[in-house]
Amino acid sequence: MNKKTAIALAVGALSATPALAQVEIYGRLYPQFTSAKTSGATVGAPPATLVGPGVGENHERRNSIDVSNSRIGFRGREQLGGGLSTIWQIETRVRFDSGTNSPWAGGRNSFLGLTGNFGTVKLGNMDTIYKEYGGIVGNFFGISSGNIVSSSNVLSVHGLAEEGGAGFDDTGFHIRAPSSIQYESPEFGAFQFGIQYMPDESKGNPGRDFDSNLLSMGVKYEAGPLYVSLAHERHNDWLDLTANADGVALASTGSRDQATRLSVGYRLSQNHRITGDLARMEWKDSGPGGDASLEKTSWAIGWEARWGGPWRTEITYVANNDGSCDLPGGAACSTDGLAGNMLNLGVAYSLSKRTFIFGLLNKVTSKESAIYNSTANIDPSRGADITQLALGMSHSF
Repeated sequence: MNKKTAIALAVGALSATPALAQVEIYGRLYPQFTSAKTSGATVGAPPATLVGPGVGENHERRNSIDVSNSRIGFRGREQLGGGLSTIWQIETRVRFDSGTNSPWAGGRNSFLGLTGNFGTVKLGNMDTIYKEYGGIVGNFFGISSGNIVSSSNVLSVHGLAEEGGAGFDDTGFHIRAPSSIQYESPEFGAFQFGIQYMPDESKGNPGRDFDSNLLSMGVKYEAGPLYVSLAHERHNDWLDLTANADGVALASTGSRDQATRLSVGYRLSQNHRITGDLARMEWKDSGPGGDASLEKTSWAIGWEARWGGPWRTEITYVANNDGSCDLPGGAACSTDGLAGNMLNLGVAYSLSKRTFIFGLLNKVTSKESAIYNSTANIDPSRGADITQLALGMSHSF
């Protein structure tokens, strides 16, 4: 018996057993050859108060083979009767470029849940509602996840993080929440809402008097050519500002970080779609000396186009402003130079419905006080701009 016959018999046996759920194997692989360099790194003290001096190190051009968030997954459904079904998904990132794969179900959306007339409840490791509802906009050929063209690298972060990768704790608001529970409502016409909670599993341990949890919620509208979502997320006691403010000691004991995001997509025709994002973010840490805070606004616009036949293009522009800040005791605080922006250009050529080749250009500009990073292969210095070119191939199954 050859392998194909054995697989066919196994699949047939599963299909013939009503008690077993239907199982789907799926995934996307998108390796690429990437060439990157940095320039313009800041030397000495930048103008922003919350950051330390720049070391002025630039990276010469380097080449790499990257697979970004290529993944394989298994998912299934079992009908329980009365309109109720069990749903499950196990998804894993596959680093087939280096062979250093993540643990099984590591780092990707994996869950078990129930769905029915009441909506859907899932427990596991999942993208937050904030990320999921906003991530529909600016998907960039479906290969933006973990890639150089991911708009979240500028749209959803503060840009304070330390140089060299050490202490790079800019978690931002484009995250996956492990050990969380999520509820999504049924559709009410064109509307749907969701809410997600991640508890602090270490709360209550001896000597731990804070509660590091997450709450994410949103509502979306999708009808005809229009998609609109409004999402809000809150991180309690993550101390993200304290971890990244290397220019001043905050000595915080508690925090509340929050963001609100409006995302819009409109299909002008079958072949053209425009997208937009607007986010307002705040990081606020509290300590014995008072409160410290950083507020920032970011936005993005995009245009997806198909030109007939196999060709398509996409362009996105993302900007994050300087923002404003406060320090304990009313001390002077400056955010000058914490702005940044990103420009992404892409062209793709389809070889089939599931396979295409692509070319990407990514340019990230960090002002003199900021660090914005669009690559896993470079730890940029403060104020460094990143220029990247990539050629790759994508296959979905």
